[in-house]
Amino acid sequence: MGNTRRVVITGIGVVSPNGIGKDAFWQALQEGRSGISKVSRFDTSIFPASLAGEVRDFNPLDFLPPKKIQRTDRSTHFVIAATSMAIKDARLELTNRVKEETNVLIGTALSGHLSYIEQLRIYFTKGYQSVSPFAAVSCFIDACSGQLSIFFGIKGPTETICAGCASSSNAIIEAYKRIKTKETDICIAGGTDAPIAEDIYCGFCQAGVLSQNESSAPSPFDKNRDGTVLSEGAGIVILEELNHSLSRNAPHIYGEIIGYGMTTDAYQMAGVEPTGEQRARAIKIALRTADIQPEEVDYISAHGTGTILNDANETKFIKEVFGKHAYKIPISSIKSMIGHTQGAAGVLEIISCLMVLNKGIIPPTINYRTPDPKCDLNYVPNKSISKEVNITVSNSFAFGGKNSIIVLKKFNG
Repeated sequence: MGNTRRVVITGIGVVSPNGIGKDAFWQALQEGRSGISKVSRFDTSIFPASLAGEVRDFNPLDFLPPKKIQRTDRSTHFVIAATSMAIKDARLELTNRVKEETNVLIGTALSGHLSYIEQLRIYFTKGYQSVSPFAAVSCFIDACSGQLSIFFGIKGPTETICAGCASSSNAIIEAYKRIKTKETDICIAGGTDAPIAEDIYCGFCQAGVLSQNESSAPSPFDKNRDGTVLSEGAGIVILEELNHSLSRNAPHIYGEIIGYGMTTDAYQMAGVEPTGEQRARAIKIALRTADIQPEEVDYISAHGTGTILNDANETKFIKEVFGKHAYKIPISSIKSMIGHTQGAAGVLEIISCLMVLNKGIIPPTINYRTPDPKCDLNYVPNKSISKEVNITVSNSFAFGGKNSIIVLKKFNG
């Protein structure tokens, strides 16, 4: 892979439980403000858990016409909204040439599921004739990227990438590779998910991964952590080859992607591989492709789900990779504030890293009360800190043992 082409991020769009738009999202993160609350869409009294990260103030009519809303899934509403914001933020003019050259790569774990459940309910209660003629296409996991390209008239390659919780990180990595290898100069990449439905919630409860703490959850790296929180949302970034962004006078360059690493545990679908060997190897690959030393990393955005095994395992392999420097690196989990947005988790954490690079503020890990001897690093407990950051690492891990790491650097011209 050629290393002379540089890949930068010029636009950001966010739909999250604690803020819509990058400014609201970032303000909430730096203030340590949670978007987690009790589920409002269905009765959780039969479940051991009751919390979720719902996007409560989102009005799809702000971004889409009524017919498009009726015919598409909530996850598609999110990703079109986030893309609208990112395009506007990048001041990207969608000329015919740009539309033909732009690649679209959207990561998701469960896109289309709400539409599927709704139409299934209609079928069983009202019968075949009442099912929407758009049911099939709204339920497709591929609809989120397809509808995005249709809505904006993007004619370059369009793909949906499904890799569980690492989906949007993988989408950004694929976009990065395409720009580096001269396939294109511009990509729209990110992720979306809207999984807050009874059946998914039930499945996560039965798997024992959802927190039962109604007052302060999730609580990554805390000794009393008991699980994660199911959430929804979307994030989009505009990736460009540096000279392409400069030639059109892009108003922002938020940061530069300088490396990535990907591995698979090949262990269990839901279990945490106890040695963390492949997760550690993914970070080592990312540092190698970025051509940096471990001591150059200034901040790590942790996967940090709040589950007992995952957080201890993540701490373990961070110490393995970074040695003594691990104790000097601020590490935080924004999932403590937004929950686990599934396929959108990676991109929202990458967006947080980009804001860290630009603002010199590291968001906290909230709900941190009791230190855990197995998690003994600096997790920036409860309050953000000021720190100049030049290089960040973003960790994403998924069911099936999929590990994806992205290294970002402050843009210095």
